[in-house]
Amino acid sequence: MKRIITIFLAFALFAPVAPAQQLDSTRLAPLDSLLEEYYEAMIYEAMPAKLQECDFLIESCPDSLVRQWVATRILQHYMEDPPLMGEEAVAVYLYDKWFAEGPLSIADDWLAFSAKLFVDFNRSSLLGLKAPVLEMLPPVGPDKVTVPRKGVPSVLYFFDTSCSKCKATTIMLPHVLENGSFPIALFMIYTGQDGDEWAEFRAGFSCANPNVEIVHLWDPEIDSDYQKQYGVLSTPKMFLVGADGKIEGRRLEVEALAQLLAIYESVLQNNE
Repeated sequence: MKRIITIFLAFALFAPVAPAQQLDSTRLAPLDSLLEEYYEAMIYEAMPAKLQECDFLIESCPDSLVRQWVATRILQHYMEDPPLMGEEAVAVYLYDKWFAEGPLSIADDWLAFSAKLFVDFNRSSLLGLKAPVLEMLPPVGPDKVTVPRKGVPSVLYFFDTSCSKCKATTIMLPHVLENGSFPIALFMIYTGQDGDEWAEFRAGFSCANPNVEIVHLWDPEIDSDYQKQYGVLSTPKMFLVGADGKIEGRRLEVEALAQLLAIYESVLQNNE
């Protein structure tokens, strides 16, 4: 904590010297450097502590323009470059408290628009929240399928057949799932519009593990609002939802999914 306190003291001493009407650009680089130290020092703190420290850091800036600038920079960091999964929650919190109806504003119009879009499309799918329930269509039949599955872990994989990164992820995904000894539901959610391409994709996709239930779905009319519920503005997007219905992994790469599933396997073996 000494390192964090030192950073806070530096901010407290630095902030008051900013001009009342205009920020001196020569002072922004040192401020950015201090913020980078702050992010590094706070990276492994629990989420409640991160939120409290962000508030304290912003409040420690007595000059209103410096406070606005610092709050905006912290917001940008947790929107654009959070090093740990789940830190997007910091950006949502800061936006709600300081910008949405709070005392500060975002001076740049495009950033203000981007921040609101980010929060609107991430709010429902943060780590630890109950996963939004979707009703989506299978390849055949009028009856919709509920996502995620109750009582077993579910992987939600949003993809498009024309997406190059999706193709690489899709190749690796069955290998990650092939050795699991516990039941898991894999929802392959096609976000495109070409039914023929989707049919060709389904014919070529399989997983050798009998514990994996593969469910192919789509929502061409976007009636489920999956884009907003899970922040699917681009593909691929992958989530892990626990058997209790809570989000345990979001925006996962295949390697991160493998690590989370290994933890599941280890917990099950220890409980035997």
